[in-house]
Amino acid sequence: MTTITEDPRAAVEVSPSWTIWAEGFAATGESETAWALNESPIMAETLDDAVRQYSRASDSRHLFRRRRNGTWTYWGCRLFDNESDARGAFG
Repeated sequence: MTTITEDPRAAVEVSPSWTIWAEGFAATGESETAWALNESPIMAETLDDAVRQYSRASDSRHLFRRRRNGTWTYWGCRLFDNESDARGAFG
């Protein structure tokens, strides 16, 4: 949580914002490079919280999985908090 203070008497708490990135894939004749799942940043404390919030609002929430090691997947593609890591994982 970041605190913004112009006037110390009026501190405002600001949550971090997240863009959820999925690694690319190649399967059953289809392929895609890494892509962002959400169009607008999600306000949440952690990426875990952001994915939970996004998945609950999604019509395809049943396709999100949280693995035992803490990583998230969507349709089997790992989720990341940045484009670089998503592209590094698989295009």
